[in-house]
Amino acid sequence: MWRASKSFMLYRVLVAVLLAAVLLAACGGDDDDEKQDNKEQTTLNPDFKLGLVTNVGGTISDGGFSESAHLGATRAAADLKLDYAYGLSRDDQDYAIQLDRLIGEGRNIIVTVGFPMEAITYEYATKHPEVYFIGVDHSYSDQEEIPANLIGLQFAEDEAAFVVGALAGLMTESDTVAVIGGIEIPPVVKLAEGFQNGAKYVNPDVNVIIVYTGTFGDPEKGTETAQDFITQGADVIFGAAGPTGYAGIQYAARQGVWVIGVDQDEWRTNFREGSLEGSDFVLTSALKRVDNGVYQAIQNVVSKQAVGGLLTLKTVDCGVGYAPFHQTEEKVPANTKQMMEAIWRALAAGTLQTGAQFTSTTAPESLAEGAMPDVPADAPQLSDCEN
Repeated sequence: MWRASKSFMLYRVLVAVLLAAVLLAACGGDDDDEKQDNKEQTTLNPDFKLGLVTNVGGTISDGGFSESAHLGATRAAADLKLDYAYGLSRDDQDYAIQLDRLIGEGRNIIVTVGFPMEAITYEYATKHPEVYFIGVDHSYSDQEEIPANLIGLQFAEDEAAFVVGALAGLMTESDTVAVIGGIEIPPVVKLAEGFQNGAKYVNPDVNVIIVYTGTFGDPEKGTETAQDFITQGADVIFGAAGPTGYAGIQYAARQGVWVIGVDQDEWRTNFREGSLEGSDFVLTSALKRVDNGVYQAIQNVVSKQAVGGLLTLKTVDCGVGYAPFHQTEEKVPANTKQMMEAIWRALAAGTLQTGAQFTSTTAPESLAEGAMPDVPADAPQLSDCEN
């Protein structure tokens, strides 16, 4: 009897140990800083492992820049059968920590997200020639040459901003529109200047207020800036400052002010598919298809087509554009929609330039009343970029 009880107890212990092992394996890679997909090792590409590091304050569900990069990396990992992990940066000290961790795991394709990571990405690319680095919003313009293992991914964000700026110029009744900018860095300046030039292209009388808040992660600052704009009479506000801008346009929309989002379709992300108060005042968003750019860059590396240098996506590449109108579909006049598409097509065809640059801006001449931009018959169609 004693021997039978002992055997039964041993059996129970073994079962408990095995169950704990299974649960531990199931929970294995799930923490705040890292997520690994595609765990079926037998099906994974043996030559490449993928990693991604966000900028400070960026998350994989922030409704903007970092989330879009993560979506592109996730799609590439699934399609190209790559083991994938990401790291979140709570401050700029985390950049090196996360990069070292990913490299230590043997990841030889690493995406770094955001202009503030440009310097450290270049440094690591020179120190680790065996690893491919893809820097989102990186130009490396102050370097003599770009290593063969480094891709600077850029977007013509000024083109997307120009189109939505034209929308603002046509929708305003007060002839005052505004931009909540983040840190005054090249991509943000191009967004702000592109928006300003687009508004003035269709409405030479419009006053465009631009404020660089100096931060991407201060929602309170965004709200305060939006309040100031409304006090100054702005009736269309463009948020180009990450979470700082998200908070600003959410506040403005709740006050009944037209707003325009950035990077992703903010009606879907930060206004939660129209479930938040003010969603019916979201005109559109200036889309920056970071997901497509990241995917293409990763694909280039895996297919051995990668060459050190810049990969720039423009309107003609479907790299930038604007989101659907959603709840404002009936509030935006048909002729305004026609103007926006004509401007998009002219930019894609190269017959129209935004004039927005980081160091200087030369705005195109304003359209005469009733005039339309020059659009060649063979210009790309907006419908070509619906997917």
